[in-house]
Amino acid sequence: MILGFAHAAIVVPDLSLATDFYCRMFGFTLHSRQDWADEPGIDKAIGLEASAARSVMLAGHNCYLELFEYSAPSPGESVQSGRGDGPLAHDSGIRHLAFLVRDCRREYARLVELGGKVLGEPIASETGKLVVYARDPFGNLIELCEPEESETLDRLRGVVESDRYEGEK
Repeated sequence: MILGFAHAAIVVPDLSLATDFYCRMFGFTLHSRQDWADEPGIDKAIGLEASAARSVMLAGHNCYLELFEYSAPSPGESVQSGRGDGPLAHDSGIRHLAFLVRDCRREYARLVELGGKVLGEPIASETGKLVVYARDPFGNLIELCEPEESETLDRLRGVVESDRYEGEK
């Protein structure tokens, strides 16, 4: 069962500058940070090898925005043979659409049945929730993710006005 739209993700060359821009321009606030290098589990989910990145999740008005700055592989460098059907997770630009799902494995199988393409395989996050990347029939990256406690749709500003996020006055 699809629970809702989770977030859009943008790969940028300067995470600090991008974070500042989206916070100041659109009123996003810092929700969480994640950095990784040499994490086979993450590579397995996103369909890359030897990836390394810094990222932030920003909370906005009825949405989240995820920003990534990859240090490996270099943007445009395809490290997967036979994967020339579109941009990969580390390439610059808007990289994926993420959807919150109740059962990641089941929705992943359904995505493939509907013409989506395998890119990674579902893996458990630090909290045990599953996440995976795939492609829609047109080559666009799709992330299916089981919601973390802090990333439920009813916690977004504009949905529940009483919620307060870091940096809000």
